[in-house]
Amino acid sequence: MFRIATILFFLCLSFKSFSQPIQESMAKSELYRYHLLNQFSNKRTLDENVNIVYVQIKIEPDMNTGAIVSASVGFNFKTLSNINALSFDLRKELTLDSVVYHGSKISFLHGTNHIVNISLPDVLPQNTFDSVRLFYHGTPNMSTRAYSRSVNASGPNISTLSQPYGAPYWWPCRDNLKDKIDSLDVLLTVDTPYTAVSNGVLQSVSNVGAKRVFIFKHRYPIANYLVAVSFSKYNTYTQKAYLNSIQKDLDIVNYVFPHNKLNEVQTQTFETVRIMQLFDSLFGPYPFNKEQYGHAQFSWGGGMEHQTMSFMVNFNYDLIAHELAHQWFGDKITCGTWKDIWLNEGFATYSNLLCYDFLGTEKQWLDVVKKTQEDVMSLPFGSVYANDTTDVNKLFEYRTTYQKGAMVLHQLRWLIGDSAFFQAIRLYLKDQNLAYNFAKQKSLQTYFEGTSKQNLNDYFKDWIYGEGYPNYQIVWQQKGRQFEMSIQQTSSFSQSDTFNVPLPILLKGSNRDTFLRVDVKSLNQLYTIDLNFKVKELVFDPQHWLLAKTQVQFPIGNNDLISVYPNPFNGSIYISAREIQITYFEITDLTGRQVMRMDYDNSIEEGGILKIDMATIADGIYNLKFGNAESSIHQKIIKLSN
Repeated sequence: MFRIATILFFLCLSFKSFSQPIQESMAKSELYRYHLLNQFSNKRTLDENVNIVYVQIKIEPDMNTGAIVSASVGFNFKTLSNINALSFDLRKELTLDSVVYHGSKISFLHGTNHIVNISLPDVLPQNTFDSVRLFYHGTPNMSTRAYSRSVNASGPNISTLSQPYGAPYWWPCRDNLKDKIDSLDVLLTVDTPYTAVSNGVLQSVSNVGAKRVFIFKHRYPIANYLVAVSFSKYNTYTQKAYLNSIQKDLDIVNYVFPHNKLNEVQTQTFETVRIMQLFDSLFGPYPFNKEQYGHAQFSWGGGMEHQTMSFMVNFNYDLIAHELAHQWFGDKITCGTWKDIWLNEGFATYSNLLCYDFLGTEKQWLDVVKKTQEDVMSLPFGSVYANDTTDVNKLFEYRTTYQKGAMVLHQLRWLIGDSAFFQAIRLYLKDQNLAYNFAKQKSLQTYFEGTSKQNLNDYFKDWIYGEGYPNYQIVWQQKGRQFEMSIQQTSSFSQSDTFNVPLPILLKGSNRDTFLRVDVKSLNQLYTIDLNFKVKELVFDPQHWLLAKTQVQFPIGNNDLISVYPNPFNGSIYISAREIQITYFEITDLTGRQVMRMDYDNSIEEGGILKIDMATIADGIYNLKFGNAESSIHQKIIKLSN
């Protein structure tokens, strides 16, 4: 209970940070703990002998209890072989009342394995178009939150979230990542004070006694887990986003709980327009531009990228960006297996970061990338590829599936360049065999290789299937014009192969800098270059492109135990000790007066570099003392301004 309460506390926070994508991950993991003990869809393979062409869902809930009073789902399908039976997924908590075929009820078996088996009266030949309708009612198992009822300040809210295995908890379907529904209609009946929301475009609202019927139409292919409904009291407003790709406005329809301050929410959702325009320019046209996009608020943490209508706990900037990006990555092109879930979540997380790159300041951009870097490398292991899809907590692990997936894309952008990177993404999304269909990682890799003219097998093997990240130890020195670096690579995890992504290194001098792109070809290598200026500082990966840690050591002679460099100095001074750790430094003037002191909770390791900024210190001679409780070193230093 403590964990749940803690999560709910943090889910109530709304600020422009990475909290919301984290919340999304926690919410999905928390939501599906139940599946760790009780999964079924991913443990079997449905017959693949039909293609679902059209689905019509009708649902009427009881807002007071959450029960489904009455519901039915009609399927129009095409046979892919000769068949005499059909099967669907539906949880046993729901009562299947009847199956109607050609106007007559036919026999079915709703087994304890939660599969509905339907016997057809006759054999249907291959390429036959036919239809069937299933009628059901009951109270879904709400412990999974796949279908749930909650009460907030505006009253009850019933909403669904089916990813990854939750769709059969509230409607009969063929729950797989093989066959998208080509076309969808959703008819929702609810008591008059409430509004109903689903995918696509609202066609009509009609009054039937004390109830209202909302009819939604969606004419794009959709995966089963992306079908969604929500019932609540809502305030509704529409924004317009002009998209260059289609040369017209797109409607963004927002459904917001009435207890929210409408003007504040409108200010937050206004950011959707700029983000939509950015993604439309980077990735290609908004995938569902013949219809609309929108948000529907629901009562539990995080968000879910339901096609054309994301469900949102609130309207945090990062959550808006993340769920909107999923319309391209996850909805238009859906991962072909849950093992490839990073194709959905890694792309959405990186798209969120790109908002800071293209719409924010350089500082905001570098700050969020650095934070993501640090989060990924907070543990030495973890694969992007989801080898175990039965553990949903691991499947939606934020550090690997989301953040490492994003950083692998960011690092790939550095490896192949912006032009090849974004061109590959646009081509991937335009592929007629993938668009509005399913994809696996190999398809994406093919496009990156095509635009970059590089073989990326090693890259994807290391960074998607592999674990860990490289640690680089760089020792540099300069003798006259010759600058030399010794680069040694080890892995945070048990890996002996070389991580061969080029290293971005900045060499800083007094009056000029040089940027290097250093290819890594072995675990140990020497790099030399001629320079016509004196190097004062080596900065590894200043723009935070890489998943890598580094320890940089600068000139310490073969017989020297310490280096204080440069001396004299004019701004910053660097110190390094070969055989002792540094936990503090102290600077005093010639009278013994303390000028500066710093103590470190985390010591500077042996051979590490400590940078001391002394730009504000007056010119003169000072005593420098540094070391730890057991050992210290004294050195005279001289400050001379240029």
